[in-house]
Amino acid sequence: MRIPQDKIEDIRNSTDIVDVISGYVQLKKRGRSFIGLCPFHTEKTPSFTVSPEKQIFHCFGCHKGGNVFSFLMEYKSISFIEAVQETAESAGIKLELTSDEKPGEKDKLEELYEINVFAAKFFSGMLADKGKGTKASEYLTGRNLKTKSLKSFGIGFAPDSWDNFLEHAKKGGINLDDAQTLGLLDTNDKGKKYDKFRNRIIFPIFSPNGRVIAFGGRTLENRKDIAKYLNSPESEIYQKRRSLYGLYHSKEEIRKLDRAILVEGYMDLISLFQAGIKNVVASSGTALTPEQVRLLSRYTKNILVLFDADPAGQKAAERSIEVLLKQDFAVKILTLPDGEDPDSYVTKYGKEKFLEISEKGVDFLEFLSEYFTSKGMFDDPAKETEAIRKLVETVSWISDELKRSLTIKNIAGKYKLRERLLESELDKYLKQNRVRENIQNKRENQAPALPEQAPEGPSKGKVSSVEKDIINALLECDDEIAGIIFDHFLPEEFKDDSFRKLAELIYKNFTEHTLSLPRLMEQIEDENFKKYVSSVVMNFDEISHKRWEEFTDPERIRNDKVAWSKDLVKKINLIRLSERINEINNRIAGAENDHEKLFNLFKEKKELEEEKKNIHNNDNLALY
Repeated sequence: MRIPQDKIEDIRNSTDIVDVISGYVQLKKRGRSFIGLCPFHTEKTPSFTVSPEKQIFHCFGCHKGGNVFSFLMEYKSISFIEAVQETAESAGIKLELTSDEKPGEKDKLEELYEINVFAAKFFSGMLADKGKGTKASEYLTGRNLKTKSLKSFGIGFAPDSWDNFLEHAKKGGINLDDAQTLGLLDTNDKGKKYDKFRNRIIFPIFSPNGRVIAFGGRTLENRKDIAKYLNSPESEIYQKRRSLYGLYHSKEEIRKLDRAILVEGYMDLISLFQAGIKNVVASSGTALTPEQVRLLSRYTKNILVLFDADPAGQKAAERSIEVLLKQDFAVKILTLPDGEDPDSYVTKYGKEKFLEISEKGVDFLEFLSEYFTSKGMFDDPAKETEAIRKLVETVSWISDELKRSLTIKNIAGKYKLRERLLESELDKYLKQNRVRENIQNKRENQAPALPEQAPEGPSKGKVSSVEKDIINALLECDDEIAGIIFDHFLPEEFKDDSFRKLAELIYKNFTEHTLSLPRLMEQIEDENFKKYVSSVVMNFDEISHKRWEEFTDPERIRNDKVAWSKDLVKKINLIRLSERINEINNRIAGAENDHEKLFNLFKEKKELEEEKKNIHNNDNLALY
């Protein structure tokens, strides 16, 4: 499938990026831009900026940036085509997809998604195969999974074979290298490909919008030398830190009930869902991440953490508390009876009993207190001090000041301690948190580097600096500015490879009369380039905003940019002439007694110096 370029332009030009992003991020007007808290990383001071004039966004903290399509792709973990479709629907534009793709024209991400769909169908077919899938079917039946659940979650089976999927992929015309990138195949020492998933129950992992992004495989073999679970590696379409198993199936129920239940594994989630408890997500056995919590926060801010009663489960619950509190979640924790997990409990006792016990979830303070008590920490003064300090540290993760104060009051009453003493301890932790946050912000706020370094050479620094300024001017995506620069300086003249590639892309759009910043952002494939471009443009916009406040005349600002571009052309011409004069000086030094050659060299040098002087005195290329 593909969308004609003119239709994409129509959709983008009919959409206001501020209107779209404000549906997901609370924005406030500042000057000519809008700012808000970045949805892609944790921050307390707004650094996420949206420019209605440029129709792009940029975060000065994590440096993510792009146009309206880029935002939706990043925020919702969807493909480019899906982002265009969603934007078209919001803008009321009828969209017709075409399938007349030319070689290399199909979106690369779409190809990866299609490979995963191809694999999911293969695994599902193998489970249904009465010969190859018998053992797996018997296992799943023994786990009380119904056929409807197997189909809903796309559960399948990878046969005990080294090339079953490989041969099927070859017949299906699948790109085997891409299949290996997605973790479906691997290569042995001899360079021969083989099936990565073998003799395993397969659990497809879906994105929030229902795309198959990865797989988890549970072995059917009881061997210590084989991992119980094998998961897909991270790829362009799958980032483990940003994925929650089951969210696609449960998001509407979570939104409806305004509450999520967090469990550890695939089977826990499927068993609860099968029993009619559908507001459930799973961390898939990994530590809960800030990215996963931010993803969940789109649907609710209330959560019941339900991990196993064993030490590993309790530790996982404790780690989850920190991440959830820092994201402003209301957290309850439920510990099931010894030897039980959500899967076994709901299978034994059913939905009503499970819902009844889930109401007994306690807040994080009570959970930690009971946990420390079970470890005997309140029986020893030294350990009791450690436990109280841990409770206070946990309170420091709460961003709401009133909630923090009330929780400290609760701890003081519970353990008969002076409230002021605990507040003093709390202040220490809050300061530590701020220091850590400032360090993290400094790291994140470092300007993104270009993919390649400037070339080596005697004039590296000077030329690279001017070339950078020229690129910055070209990123205004203004035809007049581009015309001024390209009349005197073509892309192939850039000495820096990175700048040359970017200049070539700008030049192509300029000559085709399609030069616009949102379109340019769409065409840039390298993520570092995207970050660099959005950073440059937004920084320039901030400068323009200050000038706008000073002069209250937008046309004056634009004239400044045009004048600046002309001045850059002067600078680059002066650098060229200086380089040629230096070259002649070197030739003069080697000419020795060749008087005719010396005469010609001195004459050429004089002409170049006159040209330099004329450029210095010529105001036609500069307005200031």
